[in-house]
Amino acid sequence: MRKMRLGTKIMLKRLAIAGGALFVVGMTGLIASVTANDDFLAQTLAYADEKTKPTQSTPVVHPVEVDSNIHFSMSDITWEGDTAWVRLADGRKARLTLRKDLMDNMDRSFSEHPVPYGGGVAVDPSTGRILAISSASNAKPTIEDYALRAVAPSASVFKLVTSAALLEKDAVDPQATVCYSGGASMLTESDVRGNPNTDNLCRSLEYAIGHSTNAIIARLAYQHLSREDLESIALKFGFNREIPFELPLDISSAEFVEDDIERAKTAAGFWHVNLSPFHGALLAAAIINDGVMMRPTLVDAIYDTAGNVTYTMQPKPWSVVMTADHAKTLAQLAQNTTREGTAKKAFSGRKGWKKGVVTGGKTGTLSNKLPFYTFNWYVGWGVLNEDKFAVGSVVVNTEKWWIKGTNVASRVMGLYFHE
Repeated sequence: MRKMRLGTKIMLKRLAIAGGALFVVGMTGLIASVTANDDFLAQTLAYADEKTKPTQSTPVVHPVEVDSNIHFSMSDITWEGDTAWVRLADGRKARLTLRKDLMDNMDRSFSEHPVPYGGGVAVDPSTGRILAISSASNAKPTIEDYALRAVAPSASVFKLVTSAALLEKDAVDPQATVCYSGGASMLTESDVRGNPNTDNLCRSLEYAIGHSTNAIIARLAYQHLSREDLESIALKFGFNREIPFELPLDISSAEFVEDDIERAKTAAGFWHVNLSPFHGALLAAAIINDGVMMRPTLVDAIYDTAGNVTYTMQPKPWSVVMTADHAKTLAQLAQNTTREGTAKKAFSGRKGWKKGVVTGGKTGTLSNKLPFYTFNWYVGWGVLNEDKFAVGSVVVNTEKWWIKGTNVASRVMGLYFHE
C-alpha cells in the first residue's frame, strides 16, 4: 500500500481525532477491486470508451504506462505563473491540471474564517482532470491535506448513492409520492418502517433528494434495497477500494450492517460511511458524466530533461457507476437541491454567472459531540451546454460558524462559469 493509504490502525486514529461519536469501520474484507471482469462494467465499458475517445486535437503520447508509476505530494507542487508543475524523482517534469484561479478561490473561502477543518476539490467530469484541491486545518491536532482524507462522515451526501441504487433496480417511480412522518434530525424505527396512523406527509424521491428528507430515503431503502444492493452500488461509486491517483488518498469506507433498520438509516446518511472531499467530487462528476467515473489525474503532460513531451494525458474511464439513463434521471432529480431545496440560498444568487448554467447536487449535515463538530457538505455540479464542472466540499464547524460546504462550492462554481 502506498504511503498514507488507510489501514485499519490509521483509520481508527483519524476517526478518533474527528470525534468519538464517529463510527469506526473495520476495513478487513471490505476493500475490493472491481475490474472490467465485473459483469456490469464489462457490459458498459465499450460505451464508456466510446464516450471518452480523445479528439484529433488531443495528441496522445504513451498514455497508459506512466500514470500508475507516478506519486508525489502536495508539498512537491510548484507554480510558474498560473501553471502548476512537479519535478519527478527521475528528473522529468510534469505539468499539472490545476487551475490557479480556482485554487485561490477555494483557499480564500477557507481562510476568510478559521474553520477547524475543511476541504474542497474541483474536477472536470468528462476527463477526470483535477482542477483544484484546497484544505484547511486550524484545529489541533493538524490534519494535513484534509481534502484527501476520508475522516468526515458522508452524512446525507450518501443519499445520492442510495438513490442511484433505487433507480438501478427500477424500484421506484421518482415522481411517485411516499407518505411519511418524523425523521427531521433523527430516525426512529417507526420512521423507517412506517406508521399509517401518523404518515400524513407525502412527497416524491425528487423532493427527498432536494430537501434531504431522511424518512423517505430510509423508508425506500428499507423496502427495496438489500445489504448486497448497497454494497454493490457503493463499490461501483468507489467506496471500500483504492481510487488510483498520484497523491496519497484515503479510502472512503462504507459498512452496511445486518440489522435492516440500522442499514436503512445508513442509506439515509446516518453514520457508518466516511467520505473525502476528493471522492465527493468524483461521485458528483460520475453522475453528471452519464454514470461514468473517469480516472482522476493531476498530470496533464510530462517532459523529459531535454524538454520533449513524453506523455500526454488521455481521459480513461475508471468505473461505470450506473447506466446513462438512470444517471440522467438522478442528475435531473438533484437539480431540486439548488433550485428550491437545501442549497437554494447558496446557489440562488448568480451575479456574474453565464446564463443557462444548470446546477444540481446534494448537501449533508451531521454532528458529533466530543468534540462538538458539525460536518457541512456539498457535492454537485454545474453544466452549460457540453461544459461540465463538479465539486466536493466539506466544512467542519463548531457551535459558531460562518461558512458551509455549499458556500465553498457555489463560489468556485461561479468563478468557473464566470461571464
